[in-house]
Amino acid sequence: MELLRSLRESGIRTGLVTMSLRTMADAVIEQIDFDAFDVVITGDTSRQPKPFPDPYLQAAEELGVDVTRTVVIEDSPSGLRSGVSSGAVTLGVPHFVDLDGLGAHALWPTLDGRSADDLVSLFADHRGALMQGGAR
Repeated sequence: MELLRSLRESGIRTGLVTMSLRTMADAVIEQIDFDAFDVVITGDTSRQPKPFPDPYLQAAEELGVDVTRTVVIEDSPSGLRSGVSSGAVTLGVPHFVDLDGLGAHALWPTLDGRSADDLVSLFADHRGALMQGGAR
């Protein structure tokens, strides 16, 4: 919640991408006491499910941003694969299953104590490394 609040206070647009049904996502969103998400993509609104990149591409499209200018936070192998294949900087935060070796650009053990500044730094560090390596 603290990270979401920090993102909102920083003016960073956010999206929730879940393969749960919209009714389930809405039930969770209703528990948040502020407007946390600009876009919500669910299993019943996504063009193709994770691990395809489509849910994240669709979210970026609806946000009006280039997916390569975004950060995806994921806790599942299929979600991680979806984020990476979309072209987004992808952060793995393991919850129930290990995410080692699945291609995450970074792995954090928790989001506790993290802020918008941490995600901005992650993005800058990853994109800077790509630029130094000659990738565009």
